[in-house]
Amino acid sequence: MRSLALAAAVLAFVVVVVGAYVRLSDAGLGCPDWPFCYGQPVPSDIADGDALAKAWKEMGHRYLAGTLGILIVALALWSWKVRRSQWLATASVALVLFQATLGAWTVTMLLKPAIVTAH
Repeated sequence: MRSLALAAAVLAFVVVVVGAYVRLSDAGLGCPDWPFCYGQPVPSDIADGDALAKAWKEMGHRYLAGTLGILIVALALWSWKVRRSQWLATASVALVLFQATLGAWTVTMLLKPAIVTAH
């Protein structure tokens, strides 16, 4: 449990840093749709090399965030199973779902500042 929690904490830091990198490198709309990239789960068939690089930055952030979400759900399931910190586990899963929603809105609403800031 501790190892999984530590991995999730480290990955959460990485997700935040990579998210900032995506934003600062102007790759926030590297993939114009969500959850896929140009309708594909993996960026491909993009002729422009710069656009392909931006798409990979954006999708890399999404893959990392998705992995973090899976780790947090696993931690929550374990917490519910052993009946420890169930409220914290539930709140963590709710926060991940909220952040995923904000991430989707960030893309679909074309980087509206209030949504980007909340995300």
